[in-house]
Amino acid sequence: MNTLNPFSLVVATGFGLAVSAGAALAFDAVATSDVNVRSGPGVNYARVSVLNRGEAVNVVECQGSWCFVEQSGPDGWVSGHYLADAGSNGAGAGGSDPAADAVVGAILGAILGGVLSHDSAPPPPAPPAPPVLPYGPDTCVPGYVWRDAIPGDHVCVTPDRRTAAAHENAIAGSRVNPAGAYGPNTCVAGFVWREAYSGDVVCVTGARRTAVHQENIDGPSHRVLAP
Repeated sequence: MNTLNPFSLVVATGFGLAVSAGAALAFDAVATSDVNVRSGPGVNYARVSVLNRGEAVNVVECQGSWCFVEQSGPDGWVSGHYLADAGSNGAGAGGSDPAADAVVGAILGAILGGVLSHDSAPPPPAPPAPPVLPYGPDTCVPGYVWRDAIPGDHVCVTPDRRTAAAHENAIAGSRVNPAGAYGPNTCVAGFVWREAYSGDVVCVTGARRTAVHQENIDGPSHRVLAP
C-alpha cells in the first residue's frame, strides 16, 4: 500500500471539519455494497476495479463525498456513501483512540447522512408529454385539411384542393359518356379518371390527375405525426 496521506473534509451544510496536514490521519473502513473503484473522485473517471461488499479498505483521504482507499487490488476513489467505519483506528493493543474515532465518525456521518452525492449519474429528464391531437395520427398540420374525395379520405391537402375535389364530385356526371368503352365510367374526350383512391373513376383533366397523385405522395408529410 502507499504511504498514508493527510486528508481534509468540509461539509457543505455549515458543519466543517478539517484535519491538518501534519495529522496524516487514515482509518479502516468496509464496503457496505459492491461499488466501483475509480481513478479519480467522480463518476466521470474510469473504473479501475470493483470493491465487494464487506471488503476492508484503508481510507487515506476524502474529497467531498469521495474517498481514496487502499485495498488488496488497485487503489482508487470510492463514493463514501458505500463505506462504513470498521472501528480499527487503533491506538495500540489496548483499544481504539477516542479522538480518532470521533473524527472518523464525523466524516462518515456527513458522507453517509446524504449531504453529499452518490456514485451514480443523475436520472435522465422525463420525456415531454406527447401532443394532444384532436384526430389522432390523421391530424393535419395547421394550414392543411382532409381532402375528403370520399368519406374517410384523410390525405392532408390545402383547403383549395379539398374544394376542388368536392367540385369534381358534384359535376362528375357531366364528364362521362355512358356509351363509351367503360360504360357509365367512360370519361368524355380530354378527361381521365382521377384515381385519388382505389376505384376513383371521377373524370378530371390529366393535369388534375397528376396533381392528385402528388397529393397522395405528399399527404403523410402534412400530418402532425409525420412518418
